[in-house]
Amino acid sequence: MFPSGQNKVEVMKSEHYILKKLIATILLMGVCVVSVHAGTVYVPKDVQTIQEGIDIAQGDDIVLVSAGRYNESINFNGKAITLKSEKGPAVTIIDGRRIGDSVVKCINGEGPSTKIDGFTITGGTGNADLYGERETIGGGMLCLHSSPTVLNCIFVDNESNYQGGAIYNGDQSNTIIRNCKIRSNRADRGGGIYNTKGAPEIRDTEFSNNYASYGGGGMYNYGSNPRVIACMFRKNKSQYNGGAIYDYDSSGRITNTTFINNVAMFSGNAVYRGYRSVTFIEGIGDRTFFKTAHDTVEGTGGYMVARGRAVGACCVGTGCLIVDEQSCVQAGGSWLGPNSSCDQQLIACPKPNTGDINTDGVVDMMDLVLLMTSMEKGSVN
Repeated sequence: MFPSGQNKVEVMKSEHYILKKLIATILLMGVCVVSVHAGTVYVPKDVQTIQEGIDIAQGDDIVLVSAGRYNESINFNGKAITLKSEKGPAVTIIDGRRIGDSVVKCINGEGPSTKIDGFTITGGTGNADLYGERETIGGGMLCLHSSPTVLNCIFVDNESNYQGGAIYNGDQSNTIIRNCKIRSNRADRGGGIYNTKGAPEIRDTEFSNNYASYGGGGMYNYGSNPRVIACMFRKNKSQYNGGAIYDYDSSGRITNTTFINNVAMFSGNAVYRGYRSVTFIEGIGDRTFFKTAHDTVEGTGGYMVARGRAVGACCVGTGCLIVDEQSCVQAGGSWLGPNSSCDQQLIACPKPNTGDINTDGVVDMMDLVLLMTSMEKGSVN
């Protein structure tokens, strides 16, 4: 028997409705449980240190850090979380002094969803796990087989004994770096950034007053294809080659980037193009890349500049480039005229002189000094 006024069909419809409501309630409870995990961890309100915040964060959590100086070295431990300062890098500092390590580490396969946003990173002395204490890498930040996103950060006064004073990108690390300032960092190679075997993207970032005791005051690229977009290299210095950038077996792309007063003691104040390096430099309209006459592009590799003008062959040292006349002159070269080809270089460009290491056309004491320096440093890498 069914309740008065109801037939079998009506009761079945009622039961179906109740079942649907029950399922919807269960799903809503599940959503609520998930939303608890996608929340915010506050430092130092919830936990005292940034590392503790990272350790308890889950999923897409945000670790939000109040203004202050935090003396620690942090490791993202493979988590796809966002580490963000509440009030920006000027007042939120991660200081690695007296710790003896990289200040920030992404060494567990982190991807672009792992983000650090709005910190000053300073006082790092690099990580010794790969090469030992005498050859530390990644003073400010160490990325190994990881591709995090770095936003609105300042890397200042970090150093490493070997590679990457501010940042080391190694083992297929395609790190994204945007709107950062990388200044006054030091290393043997890559005072600012050292890239190896990857394709990082570096955009809207200023490199200034970084120093390399060997090469690449601002950046050293080894077997890498970095994209450098709308950046500035200013007053970076190298004791050997590549005041701003040193390329070795690399094929990067430099777009809308300006070089001002960079210095290499021997060759390539702006860019040194080493072994098998082909760097493509391009801009918009008549934008001038090289603000001072001595910001030169030199070396034994090759590079191309696209400027929207008639291009031709340009002799720089013993090499040949395809550029417009203004770029050739600014790079310290001799332009062979519009539509000329580098196939002509055997006739038009000076032939290399055996033993002429700095490609100045003569073999002298300076070449001997460079040879001895190269032997002391070992093979370039």
